[in-house]
Amino acid sequence: MSTLSRRTLLGLGAAAAAAITIPGCSGKSGPMRVSWYGPDPVTKALNQALAAWKSSGGAEFTSESAPFDDYWDKLATQTSGNNAPDVLRMSMSYFSDYAGRSALKDLGSLGIDTSGLDKDVADSGVADGKNFGIGQSSISYSMYVDEAAIKKAGGTVPTQGWTWEQFAEFAKGYAGSVQGSFGCGDQAGGLQVFEVYARQHGTELFSDDGSKLLATKDTVQEWFQYWDDLRKAKAAPPQNISAETDTIEKSLIAKGKAPVQFGWVQQVTFYQPLVKSPLTILPVPQVTAGDLKGQFVKGLDLWCISAASKHPEDAAKLIGFLLNDEKAIKAIGILLGVPPSKKARDLVSADAGSAGARAIKYVEDITGKVGPSPKPWPKGYGELLTGFGRIAENIGFGKTTPAAGAQEFVDLAGKTLGQ
Repeated sequence: MSTLSRRTLLGLGAAAAAAITIPGCSGKSGPMRVSWYGPDPVTKALNQALAAWKSSGGAEFTSESAPFDDYWDKLATQTSGNNAPDVLRMSMSYFSDYAGRSALKDLGSLGIDTSGLDKDVADSGVADGKNFGIGQSSISYSMYVDEAAIKKAGGTVPTQGWTWEQFAEFAKGYAGSVQGSFGCGDQAGGLQVFEVYARQHGTELFSDDGSKLLATKDTVQEWFQYWDDLRKAKAAPPQNISAETDTIEKSLIAKGKAPVQFGWVQQVTFYQPLVKSPLTILPVPQVTAGDLKGQFVKGLDLWCISAASKHPEDAAKLIGFLLNDEKAIKAIGILLGVPPSKKARDLVSADAGSAGARAIKYVEDITGKVGPSPKPWPKGYGELLTGFGRIAENIGFGKTTPAAGAQEFVDLAGKTLGQ
């Protein structure tokens, strides 16, 4: 069988998908296989958690991991050959594609203890009335701010963050006062932070059934125009520089070339070791100051079991262990996100001065102030994620305009979501 990319897998029709996901056809059973994506800190933490599982008498296993993009290409190939890992880390970006094509097992009857999980997380893996995944974390979008750098430049950081207009003025002012620096990195291609922006403008990004893009062309254009204006004002970097800052180590904040970095809250622990001063965690800028209804707290990474698994009971026990065992909880910390239960948060937040403790406090502080958690991202979300970034890049290089780019994304969403 030829190697399939994730694009090929996600484009398969229903009949082909059913053919590649028949449970019980995974070939040799062997030991249980556990697979995940993420940078080195995630791999080290999960290996430590799995060592605790082994020492507790848990079932034999083998493990495999890969960077995010490589992981999905590999998983698509494995799934097409009925050889997917038993336990696998699943991003909400691709969850609906795999769950909707019978590639994941319904966990409802396997006895995984989720009684202590936050409700939004516990429900994150439910699709069509079945539970196909268990959330490992609660996360929300945020900004990490090098407050010391801003104060050194003569600026201040508002306690509750900025409006988008205020943030643009801040970014322009900082870039103008610190030679060779920018106010922040370019976020134009970030569909996930754009979702917050769309919700701030009064609509979910997608319909509940995942069949329609609800954000309007005008809102998409306004987003692209916002970042295009910041680039032209030299408050955000030109596209050629953005293309060279696509890793944590090369990011502008790590290089001291910008005082603000956008990202999921738990990722602050990846950036903090590269920045001398403590990073303050703030909400994404708002349309109306102090209104956090656009943001949400949700489990966006899940533990799932392959529908083809020969070890579903052992796989379920391992997932329960990763969620509830104290050694596993401490090993993982917040590297997969803020722990999804009070018990776990209490275990990993002992160091009040750590970036992890600040991330936990951020999620606890905004919970109750944010809007409702959105439904799982729709089938084809991965294609939209890639397409949104590509369109933003073309705008950055001057190959198209914000208006034309917005129309292109609306057309792409219509085609991808089946409108």
